[in-house]
Amino acid sequence: MIFNKTDNGSFEIKGLIGFVYRSLRFDNLKSYIGFAERDIKKIIGSEVFKVALDHYISENFQAETDEDHPEYAILDELVTRIQYPVAIHAYRRYVPSSDLTHSEKGRQIFVSENEKPAFEWQIEKDNENLISLEHEAIDALLEFLDENIDTVYGDDDDLLIPWGTSEAFKATRTILIPNVTEFEKVFHIGGSRLTFLALVPFMLRTQKNEILSCISDTRYTEILEQYLDGDLNEANLLILDKIRPPMALLALSVAVKRLSSEILPAGIFSNITENVVKGKIPAGKQDRNEIASSLEKDGMRELLKLQEHITRLNLAAAGETFIPVGPEERIDPQKKYVRL
Repeated sequence: MIFNKTDNGSFEIKGLIGFVYRSLRFDNLKSYIGFAERDIKKIIGSEVFKVALDHYISENFQAETDEDHPEYAILDELVTRIQYPVAIHAYRRYVPSSDLTHSEKGRQIFVSENEKPAFEWQIEKDNENLISLEHEAIDALLEFLDENIDTVYGDDDDLLIPWGTSEAFKATRTILIPNVTEFEKVFHIGGSRLTFLALVPFMLRTQKNEILSCISDTRYTEILEQYLDGDLNEANLLILDKIRPPMALLALSVAVKRLSSEILPAGIFSNITENVVKGKIPAGKQDRNEIASSLEKDGMRELLKLQEHITRLNLAAAGETFIPVGPEERIDPQKKYVRL
């Protein structure tokens, strides 16, 4: 556990989450911290987490500045950047049940003359803020890992943080949309690296199914090899530009239906007004399906543009000319209705 090294876990939690009382007992959070650590390992990999944990439990954590070991300061920051989202995640999992008294009479609330339970809308606002803080903290952690991906130490120039060699990072290497910046040229996701990583499996599936079927195995292999080498020729660079819009939109269309609304930075919500309080509720299944359908249609339109471009290239290679077919060519005068 990356907390409570000197039996001072409550002080550590208070230092990270300033709005909680110092009287919060660390023992009550232990199991929730275990859940949070398990989740963070899925995002950054067990190897990176182990580096942080080993440094945390060592005597080098938060030691005096050592000119011979400048890596200690970087590892100190790594520990802190992991601790914060872990602490927030653990606290938001713990606090709903801690709001109640669990006794032999069942669940009750304690009300005094000076204190009373928060209104439900206040609790919901606080829950929303905790989720937002957690996501922002994970994004900051991922940005920190990216910034230090090539940092080495020692005479053998070993990697300080094994982020670049982790399975979590390597999964993004074969995706033809490599980062949030490129993804947001197609669709805005609030600059969230966490959201981008959540979309990785859907992008991989789209890339291997819809995209591969459009451009052939040979061309796909060539583009992927040049892309990984950072040496795309002009023709393949143009194809890549046409690959990314349908790939992003089709991946999102699946993600909207399958992922929890909490995985997206602001989620998918419907605006509501109840009494004098404006709020949001998670979008229902019908709304989510409509959004997914709209994204899928946009993605298929972009996929048709890719297919047309590939057809032009294939015909040009065969010495033929591409002749676009207008919608009027698909109209049957014998039928009462037409579908364009």
